[in-house]
Amino acid sequence: MTFFVIIGVIGLLTVLLSILLGDILEGIFNLDALGGDLFSIAGLAAFLGAFGFGGVISLAVVDVTWVAVAVGIVAGIAAASGATALTRWLKRSESTSTFSSHSMVGSTARVITDIPAGGFGEVRILGAGQSRKRAARSALPILAGTEVWVSGIVSPTAVEVTPTHALPESPEDL
Repeated sequence: MTFFVIIGVIGLLTVLLSILLGDILEGIFNLDALGGDLFSIAGLAAFLGAFGFGGVISLAVVDVTWVAVAVGIVAGIAAASGATALTRWLKRSESTSTFSSHSMVGSTARVITDIPAGGFGEVRILGAGQSRKRAARSALPILAGTEVWVSGIVSPTAVEVTPTHALPESPEDL
């Protein structure tokens, strides 16, 4: 029984470490090479915890070690599958609910800090039901309160903008 308790505690400690250290553990162990979400820290921690505590419960009911191992494996696979499904769902919902840097191109924004010619100011960009504040650069000086168009991405935290009044009125004006 001690073996199963130790395995279960290792699973719980792994979960706690993954919560505290996040992607650092994923980077250290590089589990993505083994098949993505199935061999993630969350999946392995769920398997270990369920295997250990499933084995303990089985030994408490039926004092047969091979049955405890079988119950632990079934419980571990079920828990790892659940953790994998939850991780995939969270990644999908995260990718659809937020907007990426590339999706900001073409969006309108409002200048919140003056942008000097060739320098940086700040803009607030609305998209996907969210508001993001980014550093902004422009070839023209732009005053706070001006509506602008995001014309490019400078870095993950900065965009290139053009005042909407400087845009052509129709495609023929291009």
